[in-house]
Amino acid sequence: MSLPLKHIEELSLTHWPALNTEYMDGWKLRMSNGYTKRANCISTIQSSSKQLHANIAACEQRYKLMKQPTIFKLTPFSEPELDETLNSLNYALYDPSLMLTLSLDQLKDQPSIHASLEGQLEFIIQEHISLPWLEQYCKLSGVNDGYIPTMIDMMAAMPGKLMLASCYVDCEPAALAMAIIDQDYVGIYDVITAEAYRNKGLCSYMLWQLLQQCKPHASKSYLAVVADNEPAKRVYAKLGYQEAYTYWYRVKA
Repeated sequence: MSLPLKHIEELSLTHWPALNTEYMDGWKLRMSNGYTKRANCISTIQSSSKQLHANIAACEQRYKLMKQPTIFKLTPFSEPELDETLNSLNYALYDPSLMLTLSLDQLKDQPSIHASLEGQLEFIIQEHISLPWLEQYCKLSGVNDGYIPTMIDMMAAMPGKLMLASCYVDCEPAALAMAIIDQDYVGIYDVITAEAYRNKGLCSYMLWQLLQQCKPHASKSYLAVVADNEPAKRVYAKLGYQEAYTYWYRVKA
């Protein structure tokens, strides 16, 4: 199944909502108290009709007022000359990433897990905002827990159906993931595995279980991964995800 790529990019922004969005000549200026680049960047899906330099300067002024760095998200749908222009203005390139997609009818067979985990796993799904889940995510990922109020506000603004997955080993949280189901798509976010349980098949097991739960509500899935994160890419490939397009950020140096 061929998935419409620009629509997926639009959904990925909608499903990870900014707390404040302003519009400037076709661009979206997204702001969320600095939590994640995706929620605090300028989305350039729509082309700007005015001078690029003037619009870039206006964006810099707006983010300066918010005491946030100016971050542009570049995708195949951005104006072709924008990346070169930003580079010439000393915007550094950050986080080259891949958007991966999967038709759920092509989800591969359940992955195997390490023998040491068999019989010890508990898989839990919550369909509501959970403060303990967020605290566990911050602990496992190293995200500052001071962002939790912002995370709660963003989750409350997410459209569609929220699903929070947890895998416990001996009653301890070992892997987490979030799914947002909307418009026949399931977006996967916030995938994290505790260091002690990596390379044991736990993450692919958890995501397979999560996608099985999503199947009655969606037929397509997407997720993003940093391009040089080879272990994560192997996990997603086990499930059948394939590269759809690349994107990256430009941050004012």
